[in-house]
Amino acid sequence: MDKVLVLGIDGAPPEYFFDKWLEELPNIKRLIKEGCYAELNSTIPNLSAVAWTSIITGKPPADTSIFEYIYRKNFSYSDIHVVTSANVKAKTIWQIVSDAGKRAIVCFVVMTWPVKPFNGLLIAGPNIPDREDVEFTYPQNLKDEVEEVLGKKLIVDIPSVKDFRNMSKEKLIEEAHYVTKMHFDSIKYLIKNKKWDLFWGFIGQSDRLNHMFWKYMDPLHRRYDENSEFRNTLKDYYKFFDQGLGEVLELVDKDTKIIILSDHGIMRMHNRINLTDWLIKNNYMALKEPIEKRTEFKPERVDWKKTKAFAIGAYEGQIFINLKGREPEGIVNKKDYDSLLNELEDKLKKIPGDDGTVLDTKFFMKKDYFKGKYEDAAPDMIVYFDNLHYGCNNSLIGNETLYGLETAKGGDDACHSHKGIFIMNNYKSRGYLGEIDNLDITPTVLKMLDVPIPKDLRGKVID
Repeated sequence: MDKVLVLGIDGAPPEYFFDKWLEELPNIKRLIKEGCYAELNSTIPNLSAVAWTSIITGKPPADTSIFEYIYRKNFSYSDIHVVTSANVKAKTIWQIVSDAGKRAIVCFVVMTWPVKPFNGLLIAGPNIPDREDVEFTYPQNLKDEVEEVLGKKLIVDIPSVKDFRNMSKEKLIEEAHYVTKMHFDSIKYLIKNKKWDLFWGFIGQSDRLNHMFWKYMDPLHRRYDENSEFRNTLKDYYKFFDQGLGEVLELVDKDTKIIILSDHGIMRMHNRINLTDWLIKNNYMALKEPIEKRTEFKPERVDWKKTKAFAIGAYEGQIFINLKGREPEGIVNKKDYDSLLNELEDKLKKIPGDDGTVLDTKFFMKKDYFKGKYEDAAPDMIVYFDNLHYGCNNSLIGNETLYGLETAKGGDDACHSHKGIFIMNNYKSRGYLGEIDNLDITPTVLKMLDVPIPKDLRGKVID
């Protein structure tokens, strides 16, 4: 019987996995040598919640309704919530496989809480509520079983995840390695002791380290320090990942089809643009009272009856027009919608870097990039300042200048890049495949399992 093992990693850079570090990642190297590999094009925006949702459903953001880590309920200014699996408007691949009578096991994947019943087992991934009573496994008693095997409490992310940008570097490294080992041990136990046709595991602690340690190993980063004690932190972590991967591979037979992939890459981020401050200064947003010092942005500070546009996002800038008939206090007429977006684009692309350099800023308009059942919920415009070498800050306002790394959650030095990794073994293709799309994963795995591919999936099968 055909079996497929998929192991995802959050934010693996292809230029390092396929080249610079390849000789030090023996299991990745073997899979590449014996199979095929490609660069995986991520979603727009390339946020983990957005990208993994598209990967595991085979559908773009406009058909899943996931565009950010948060969503606005009924276009509200203040009724804002963190996205969960309850917001995903498409079937996951394991639900499709389950409906076809096959069995799946899912471990630690993003956007899987709250858990949904299917023919298999599931341990939810990051971003679950921090409460003891939260059920994050399916069935519920799976948690107790895995904890008995581990001999410790099962956790789905690093203990200090809410403050990882501000904690000590040593503590972050320690927690990332601890949780990664726990997750590999859980995955190995379930692979070895449970029945499955599809096994989908995920290692997410790489993302926490990428954001905080990239500057120590990228010579082109303006804060690069070649003598830093942390210059090998990321490479050492990915070697640790490769070791865990090797232990997993020992547990599957030679006929099991294998896919290793990431949702995006990682790259240097030099600074952030304080986008909401810019909107205020340029009269696109009005506040009820002036801000005298830096403070956290809150919707109730805004005079919405005098506001044309507002923004969210800590890396990409997601801009929404305060549209009449859509937003509660919208003032922009539909006939002025396109001209206002064009005006914003013209002005935003002229923002220079903090050193006066011209930025390679990219714009993604809703009408061009988000077509699907839930396109109405998409941002009207997405901005990649300097193609994401500059991030955004929209959570702190009243900053002294237009630039600064800090957000309300802290600062970091790296951003997601558009290309992740894809490696496939024990299937048809061999060698370098060039680029593939994130939407290609679900139909490819379904084909491997001989499960009918839903007609509304847009991706292609990678043979």
